[in-house]
Amino acid sequence: MLKKPFLFSLFLISLMTFSQEIVREFDLKLESKRDFFQIVNKNNKEVILFLNDKEKVSSIRFDEKFNIKDSLSALRPDKTYAEIIGYSQNKDDYFIFWGSKDRKEINSQYFNFAKKETKQTPINLELKKEKIVKELTIGNVFYLITIVKNTNILKFYISDPNGNLIEKTIDLSQFEFKNIFNRPENLYRVMTDESYDPVFQIISGDSPPSLALSAKKYKIYTHNPDEIIFSIDNTANATQLIRINLHDFTPAFKSILQPNTVKGEYGAIDFRSNSFIIDNKILQLKTNSFVFFFTVNDFDGNKIKEFKVFHDKEIDFKNSDFFEENLSIENKKVILNTEKFLRKIHNFPSVSCYNLNGTYYTVIGSSTDKSYENISPVMAMPHAGIGMGNGGLVPVSYGACDTIENLISYRAKYVVYTNCLFDSNFNHIDERLKTSAFEKVRIFLEENKDIRENLLTFKSNLYKDLILFKFNKNLYLGNYNKANKKYQIFCFTE
Repeated sequence: MLKKPFLFSLFLISLMTFSQEIVREFDLKLESKRDFFQIVNKNNKEVILFLNDKEKVSSIRFDEKFNIKDSLSALRPDKTYAEIIGYSQNKDDYFIFWGSKDRKEINSQYFNFAKKETKQTPINLELKKEKIVKELTIGNVFYLITIVKNTNILKFYISDPNGNLIEKTIDLSQFEFKNIFNRPENLYRVMTDESYDPVFQIISGDSPPSLALSAKKYKIYTHNPDEIIFSIDNTANATQLIRINLHDFTPAFKSILQPNTVKGEYGAIDFRSNSFIIDNKILQLKTNSFVFFFTVNDFDGNKIKEFKVFHDKEIDFKNSDFFEENLSIENKKVILNTEKFLRKIHNFPSVSCYNLNGTYYTVIGSSTDKSYENISPVMAMPHAGIGMGNGGLVPVSYGACDTIENLISYRAKYVVYTNCLFDSNFNHIDERLKTSAFEKVRIFLEENKDIRENLLTFKSNLYKDLILFKFNKNLYLGNYNKANKKYQIFCFTE
């Protein structure tokens, strides 16, 4: 073990540029192959920055004003453990979880700054006939979630206060799930209808989710520390919701119906659909090139609001033009009318929403993948609506990176969208759009010359030197300036 703090020299810079503030900058020399992530301790009002390379894990502890309190380093686990898959935190104890590729070998790496202690604890998981669904951290507790093949059984491996993993089994056999053909099927088959392994997109509440993330048909919502929500939009008939209480691990299931349409009506064109969850409401989108339904329900399926627009009518609840962006903000064009908008979004509809000071900033549109070969990372980072949008030798694969994933999610995408504002009951608000802190981060990344030049040097490891996290209601961007060998932390406010 290494308990010797790594060396750095610190100096403070306070200035305003590009509508943001540098709250801390310090000298730091790092290896070329590296990764960063952070843990926010809300109770102690501190942030821990972890820096990983091929030999060690180094960490810096900041107070709420980003003064450096201390640092701690330890050897990284052996190569059996391929990547960091999550973390947990209990008072002064921090645990980083490393996993082998098959996740049967886990290493729980412990850090305690008060005691200046580090240690490693190996954990073996049998994972018999199980497939990984997701690894994530909710409320500073780590969860590794699996599903038993050809069953309705989920297993949760949950971190305890000592960094061990305890197992919980949840049998969902009492519920009826539907496959992509709208026929009853076990949950495993439903989760793997469109892929060999379950593929769920994490949606957190730290930043406005991009259309690229919300376009996924299988999503996991982690904004509530008391529950985890799985949403499945594998047919245009309904959204299937699975809610797991994270205190007693009791499940609930509800199929929230989409507006009913009869085959042959509305231009006799097949429908596509999607959904988004926010504040115990589900926003559902169902469209073809002829008509567009936007519905808001509660979790019991009670309708709060419904909008229906035909292709030859104006969408009177939007607060912006229709836009399309092809790979870059520089390739942005206005779409003239509803008919062209529906024609462009109906195959891959997506809706995203963010609550900013009581107003629901909502983006409706679509996002489709395009090749980003030979495209610069900054040029491939457009401004679609309110939301936007691993690398290194020690990859970080879990949900702590979801904000950065959101930030870069429009890389190599063709995005079509319009922006809408709603009150708490989803009545339309006719007001001007405000710029969120997350939007300011993206504008800053495009305008900051030093960061742009550093980003352009990365190819397969795009954005490996950036972290983004929410702390005390503000959004913070961390960046390693390779040229100056300094680490910088910027603050962005709403």
